[in-house]
Amino acid sequence: MGACAGGDGHQAEIRAAIVVPTYKHSGLLVEALSTALHQDTDFAYAVVVVNDGCPFPETGRVCREFAAAHPGRLFHLNKRNAGLSAARNSGIAFALDAFPALEAVYFLDSDNRIRPHLLQRMLDALRAAGPEVGWAYPDVDKFGFFEFCDMSGPYSPLEHLFRNVSEAGSMASRRLLDGGVRFDETMRQGSEDWEFWLQGLERGFHGVHVPGTGFGYRRRGESMLTESERDYRPILTHIQKRHPALFAVQAVLRAEVAVGRRCAVYLPDRAVVRCVTDPAAGEEDLPLADFVRRALRAPERPGYGECPGLLAVMDSGLYELLKRHRLLRGALWVLERAAGQATLVRAEVTAEAVESGCALSWSGAPVGLQADAPFPLPDGGAAMAMLPTAVLLDLVRRQPAGAPLLERDPRKPCAEARLSLALALPGAVTPPGRADSALSTLREAMAAQWALPSNGGWAAAPIDRYRAGVATPADVYQTVHRLPSVLPLLHPEGKRRLAALVADPGDAAALEEAARMARWLAGKGYDAHLVAMGGGGLSLSAAAAEAFASVIPHPLPLVLPERPLTRRDAYLGTPLRPMDPEEEDMAAATLAAFDLAVTVRHGAAHALMGRLRALGVAGWAVLGPSAVPDAPSLADAVNGCTAFEHAYQTVVPLDARTFHLCRALGLPPDKLRRWDGGADMDPDPDPDWAACAPLSSCLPEPTAPV
Repeated sequence: MGACAGGDGHQAEIRAAIVVPTYKHSGLLVEALSTALHQDTDFAYAVVVVNDGCPFPETGRVCREFAAAHPGRLFHLNKRNAGLSAARNSGIAFALDAFPALEAVYFLDSDNRIRPHLLQRMLDALRAAGPEVGWAYPDVDKFGFFEFCDMSGPYSPLEHLFRNVSEAGSMASRRLLDGGVRFDETMRQGSEDWEFWLQGLERGFHGVHVPGTGFGYRRRGESMLTESERDYRPILTHIQKRHPALFAVQAVLRAEVAVGRRCAVYLPDRAVVRCVTDPAAGEEDLPLADFVRRALRAPERPGYGECPGLLAVMDSGLYELLKRHRLLRGALWVLERAAGQATLVRAEVTAEAVESGCALSWSGAPVGLQADAPFPLPDGGAAMAMLPTAVLLDLVRRQPAGAPLLERDPRKPCAEARLSLALALPGAVTPPGRADSALSTLREAMAAQWALPSNGGWAAAPIDRYRAGVATPADVYQTVHRLPSVLPLLHPEGKRRLAALVADPGDAAALEEAARMARWLAGKGYDAHLVAMGGGGLSLSAAAAEAFASVIPHPLPLVLPERPLTRRDAYLGTPLRPMDPEEEDMAAATLAAFDLAVTVRHGAAHALMGRLRALGVAGWAVLGPSAVPDAPSLADAVNGCTAFEHAYQTVVPLDARTFHLCRALGLPPDKLRRWDGGADMDPDPDPDWAACAPLSSCLPEPTAPV
């Protein structure tokens, strides 16, 4: 079966081609071609071997001898050396031209091998799939070392952004190739197959997994893959530059929401687990038993994103209270930030009713800094708790009975982050319930389910489950954007964009200025959110609170103590307080999902703007005098901004004095804009200040966000 005698008439019947590029693999090539020629199929297929200018004469001899021995079945192309991608593209071009009935092309490297049923199963899968499926990919049975990569489970476009789930040995459909997908010939260091499939993803195609195909992947010490692992970041950077639409922060967030939810919130008073990423983008309620089953199977059954990677606990009254006042997104984000620094996060909550406005204050402290000893699940008065789902699963599997002891994550500086949230909100406030006992109840429910043989038995299977595991934000964002996570804030429906107003919670005048700008931006097609970045409590009037689409607290510091200023922390004599690297990462992660970040008299955020600009976030700096005690002088505030002006697109002086100081300190005149929605100008204004271009002139048209 699968034989095709010589002659052009038989070439017209060929349905699949196996493209085998070769370079310096004459000995291994014999095995690869032999397995390619012994496929058991009910359709005609051909093998196209491409000699990529190999300097070894025996490679050419093997190609010629196989072509002579199998006329009409094996075709030999000889070309000047240009790399693996160019060789594969030559094989694709030949197959498309030579075989008019071609349905698919399978890629086999000359140091790998395949079992006789592979080609039939791969093409059957493509034939059975819908038009959105552009390629089929197998499990990877590696030899040369002990590993089998189980690629099973539904295809995940999100996962494909940070992990190549369609490695060597996959089959491309004719519809994918007719769409113009080809290998990038500038990639000579590996991972070119990953970039190839991402081209298909960008064109709207997906992959489909085919189990039991018998693809054998040989791992050699000097292989190209080994070299690419040694210098991986430039390869990924190249791939990201080739596909900016796929890797944009908002695109990744949409992909994250499409495959699952980031956080599972256990509501013990309702016995449900609410799965959520962005609260405005929808929620999924699961009965507790259903969530327990899903979580227990996550480490054993591939399916990226099916089980949320973060687990929070709070009662439904507190959840709905935060949601009603547009504080839920910010609260979950504070907990997630703290979870990046501690194994367990617990927050006490106090709430009181006020007639109008709102006020909130976060504070935190570390517990068990650098302590290595296991510690028990607490039994105190916390109203909210959070920990990675994998931590609780590990606890259940290690200690299904008895008093459980949590292991401190050695990658995090402390065992526990102990937070406190004080709320003052209008309307009735019900005292929040206790999260500590609910967390213990959840562990007990998991332990009881895990004790059943039908669940515990999975742990004995000796398989390296390449795709299995609980999904965490760090999986994708650390690889793609070098961030531990991203604030889960999706673009709203329609053509509106997202703006962050960054202000210090202790600067009442800056908060009012931010509220005025939020209302002005709303009229320009933006949804404006307040990012209250700094220490101390936040208090908003009722009018100011209504100006913002939501409030995102970003307390600094959150868990670890603030690093003191040193003589090096200055720019031309102006003190610039630095953030610790982890805090800086999370601050950038808070703002990365926005289209526009506006610092409102906020010097600490200047240092973030370079990273945000690289992520496609526009930056504005609003500068003006401050009446806050111990605040930097106006000259220091402007000089501090000057240190980072290269990262800002626009600088907005609030008055003529600030405008002239900006010019005197060297800020580029073409970046200066007068806010035409700000305070009324003096009847007899400074002529230079009055002639400054209006801020509205630098706003983009309100088109649909990319």
